[in-house]
Amino acid sequence: MLDKILCAIDGSDHAEKAVSWASVLAQKFEAELILLFVAPHRMAPPELRRMAEAEHVVRPTAPAPPPVSPQPGMPQHWTSEDLSRNAASSAAIYRELGERLIEGARWQAERAGVAKVTGLVEDGDPAHRIVEVARRESVDLIVMGRRGIGDLQGLLLGSVTHKVAQAATCACLTVE
Repeated sequence: MLDKILCAIDGSDHAEKAVSWASVLAQKFEAELILLFVAPHRMAPPELRRMAEAEHVVRPTAPAPPPVSPQPGMPQHWTSEDLSRNAASSAAIYRELGERLIEGARWQAERAGVAKVTGLVEDGDPAHRIVEVARRESVDLIVMGRRGIGDLQGLLLGSVTHKVAQAATCACLTVE
């Protein structure tokens, strides 16, 4: 019934729950699980800046001692200020954070017994890209959190989840 499941993640608590649901379904139906993070072309909201600092993708803006064991490949020149003022830096930092989130979600899915897990990090408008990947990969189900890490603009213009549910040509499961 389900051969391919797409789970869109963004680092939010709802996305983490979506990974759990998608993993259970993929394991039960022996489906391929595709994990997708979309790096948007916009400045990062405060929540994402804090997450990037916690994941050691960027250094805090205020001078701080370096981590005891720096993460391999951590760009030493990025600070959390770069996320809020420079679109090019934001895009690169989003991609790095996306790679780390995908690896964590992959580990979670494999631990749940999912045999085939694929991770993708793509650029662009999140709603548009999620729908595009779902079509391109011929997925049967899109699983995503009801709310992600967004900003006021998302509340005013409509959530990514709502846009995906309206545009997708397959079933969508939103997780609280």
